[in-house]
Amino acid sequence: MTERNLARVLVIGAGIGGLTLAHALVRTGIDVRVYEADDGTGDRPQGYRIGLASAGMEGLRASLPRRLYELVEATSGSLTGPGLLFDEQLTVLHRDLEGPPADSRAMDRQVLRRILLGGLKDRVAYGKRLTGFAERTDGTVTARFADGTEATGEVLVGADGGNSVVRRHLAPEVGLVAADLCGAMGRTPGTDRFLRLVPGRGTMVKGPGITLMLGRMHFGTEPSAAAAELAPELDMPYRDSYVRWVLLVPPEHPAAADPQRGRRDARELVLELIDGWHPDLRDLVRSADMSAVGRSMVYDRPMPSWPVGRVTLLGDAAHLTLASGGNGATTAINDAVRLSARLAEVRHGERGLASALEEYQADLLDRGNAAVEFGKEALKRFVPAAETADARPATADER
Repeated sequence: MTERNLARVLVIGAGIGGLTLAHALVRTGIDVRVYEADDGTGDRPQGYRIGLASAGMEGLRASLPRRLYELVEATSGSLTGPGLLFDEQLTVLHRDLEGPPADSRAMDRQVLRRILLGGLKDRVAYGKRLTGFAERTDGTVTARFADGTEATGEVLVGADGGNSVVRRHLAPEVGLVAADLCGAMGRTPGTDRFLRLVPGRGTMVKGPGITLMLGRMHFGTEPSAAAAELAPELDMPYRDSYVRWVLLVPPEHPAAADPQRGRRDARELVLELIDGWHPDLRDLVRSADMSAVGRSMVYDRPMPSWPVGRVTLLGDAAHLTLASGGNGATTAINDAVRLSARLAEVRHGERGLASALEEYQADLLDRGNAAVEFGKEALKRFVPAAETADARPATADER
């Protein structure tokens, strides 16, 4: 690998991990540009509430400007209190379910992404769908985009999610693995009636053959009000607190046979599956914001090493974990912190780029593949059938 001064890093993907990396690199004095396939006109339909362990919060503290980290803290919610297990008629079966550590925080995914975009306006380019890249003999790497443009830097980081274009070029033999499970997800405004269903860190409802999981997103401070005080330049819309719900359907259930049902079908599917359940649960689904109802397969995928060059991976692009582990965002943030530290060593002349990226890759795969396994184990708490179900390669339609 030709050594040259580390002047610019190209980040493909403006998700949580890629944007955290961008902030961390700016703090080290490394120029960074982020290229996002979305057009930048709105939020992504990627889910709602996520949990950040203390390591994730510390990673954001280390990477973000102080006022943006204060905004993260202000808009986060508690993940303390009891973890309840109900049957479908809301009879309490257990009051102390295992859950996230007490120092974890709940974050709305879209709010967090808007915060992370703060201060990076001139560094993020939208409508840039990566088609390929090439490492040059002069010690640079060039990214090529579908709109005919190119960008050049000394390092390219694929932070482009589970369907990563960068990963497909680095490790084309690796495909998504579809867990034999599907789920429907929704978000319902947090009225007192519905918030009472989730008094603590989470609630699980076990019905015949299916599991409904509930989590509250109760903002410490309403996001637009918090942004007006701490970062008034941010475009932060008003957001009510809500209950996030996920219905997990085991593989033997007939509903799992059709993973391509549309958003409107998802609500009817869930209501069919919970027919006869307690009225509070059925009304929770009926009252969901339709823009926040969807259904998709659930994937996991361990990742092997790849030849070390000027291109590397971060977050879901390298280790797509099951959501049941609750650790995907935290792991991606940790990737960003560790990669920025290695690149800072290169920037300061303390080591070569090849050595830095080799060390980062080894650490990335150790932690990332452990997170994949953690997610699989966590899934067993929700769906007993997952203990014996084998994962299978995703079909072309599912990828």
